[in-house]
Amino acid sequence: MNSFLGINSLKFFLAYKNVFMVNDDEFFQGLKKCREIGALARVHAENGNVIAEKQKELLAMGITGPEGHTQSRPEELEAEATNRACIMASQANCPLYVVHVMSKGAASAIAYHRSKGNVIFGEPIAAGLVCDGSHYYNKNWEHSAAFVLSPPLSRDPTTPSALMDLLACGQLHLTATDNCTFTCKQKQLGRTDFTKIPNGVNGVEDRMSVVWEKGVHSGKIDPMRFVAITSTTAARIFNLYPRKGRIAVGSDADVVIWNPDATRTISAATHHHAHDYNIFEGMTVHGVPEMTISRGAVVWENGKLNVQPGTGKFIALAPNCNYVFSAIKARAKTNKPICVLRDVDC
Repeated sequence: MNSFLGINSLKFFLAYKNVFMVNDDEFFQGLKKCREIGALARVHAENGNVIAEKQKELLAMGITGPEGHTQSRPEELEAEATNRACIMASQANCPLYVVHVMSKGAASAIAYHRSKGNVIFGEPIAAGLVCDGSHYYNKNWEHSAAFVLSPPLSRDPTTPSALMDLLACGQLHLTATDNCTFTCKQKQLGRTDFTKIPNGVNGVEDRMSVVWEKGVHSGKIDPMRFVAITSTTAARIFNLYPRKGRIAVGSDADVVIWNPDATRTISAATHHHAHDYNIFEGMTVHGVPEMTISRGAVVWENGKLNVQPGTGKFIALAPNCNYVFSAIKARAKTNKPICVLRDVDC
């Protein structure tokens, strides 16, 4: 499949029972297939079975608002599923990429399994580096619903800072957004049942500034680490490097001109999303992109887009990325099953 279509990663869901969720046996078979074809397995790690039961319990108790979303998905369920996914990936000798790491427990599971030599990558997102789960208890329903995503934001207010610390020391590896926006009207689908609130928040437009603010401006990381966790590491993992992820002769001319001294205040009134809410509303950030160049063409300058539909180019991604699979191949040679030959009993 990947050889013909340019696909080198597959995503598995351990949550969303009866919709996207795979069972453990299906997941394990999928991991083995990914290893066989040289594809990276990505996983949304939450315990979908327990979530489904807790949702029923909370609704029966009359808890129908967004606060039910976070109470039905406690952090322990993300940590358990992350640990389970890492164990299964190890047994399948398959590299694993854990998407949207939202809790300390999930991050700790990743760090533990990496310490055992397993090839695991952890990806926190912009929302989780800034916001916490207190928003789910806001008395304004629209405000609370705007923050609904899965896994939910941590109810521990120290988690955003802790996740940035882990990015700084290399126990987490890159940043993303899981950007999936819905208008306030669309979120109203779950007005009387939190399980029906469309899951998703914004992030893609503000990610770079948010990470700079919480990472570089705060003194936790330097600009080189910023480049790594926002660009280069992703290019390496998905086998785009060195075409992407670096500035060099032969690489695509994809460049962001960054002003570290400029500031801006994030607001739904000025963002470019087709979305009437911004979870970073009112946040002043240091570090602003002044110009973006894509394949040599200026596509963003001074707050204005300059793009033409249809100018994008599909890049077929080759399997068996050495950055991801080199250790996997070595383990396959050294960790083969052992057969003991015994004398036949008389």
